[in-house]
Amino acid sequence: MNTFGTALKTMRAELGLSQLDLAAEIGTTQRHVSFLETGRSQPSGDFVGRLATGLELSLTQRAALFDAVAGRNPYRRADFDADQVKAVLDMLESRALRHWPFPGYVMDHNWTILRANAPGWAMLEGFGGGNQALSMYEVFLSDAFFARVQNWEEIAMVFYFRMQAAAARSTSVARLFEQARAAGRFAGVAERLTGGAEVPPYIPAVLSGPEGVQLQMSSLVGQLASTHEAAIEGLEVELMIPVDEATEACLLDAYGR
Repeated sequence: MNTFGTALKTMRAELGLSQLDLAAEIGTTQRHVSFLETGRSQPSGDFVGRLATGLELSLTQRAALFDAVAGRNPYRRADFDADQVKAVLDMLESRALRHWPFPGYVMDHNWTILRANAPGWAMLEGFGGGNQALSMYEVFLSDAFFARVQNWEEIAMVFYFRMQAAAARSTSVARLFEQARAAGRFAGVAERLTGGAEVPPYIPAVLSGPEGVQLQMSSLVGQLASTHEAAIEGLEVELMIPVDEATEACLLDAYGR
């Protein structure tokens, strides 16, 4: 079984590169790339290193390639149940999420929710979720979310490009993205891109809240710096932000903070 060839071909497809493009990026020939993908040639550790640095791959992508070579992998990729990873998740929850008065989450590269604060879990319950591991993408593409969002046509473009970028790194997100496109969730995005309409600096989501209150929300997204662990590199902290005072007051009242 040509494990490395399969991994290389998959990664190349995710990056949208032809064999010729890939060869040019890392200073080799298309024939060499073809031989590697078919198993007629085997990569050296030096070649995999050149591949990782030349294409500016993420730690997750680097780890996958080194795993496929079956040699020493300099990029660790622990399970989320590993003690060291759990310690990082606990730190993010206690140092960041618990101090945030509005919904906050820690998610992996699939947007699976790994940690949330109390307002975060409470908000998910409003969209049919609960205190369980689920994908935030599934929440945003759910019927419950669509029943409450008032400006989907405006924010669809934001979700489209964010999901498109994540789909290039995650097969599970890629499947969700394709299903959403097939279901027409992103109908009209292409027309908005080419229609010449003025786009504001940022677009908050407008949701129907309790007692007819209109909630306007955006979010801050951050990652840990100086990581050398593929699982941790993919973590994202997302903090929901009320855009106006009415939304802020409503959220603080709802979550008792």
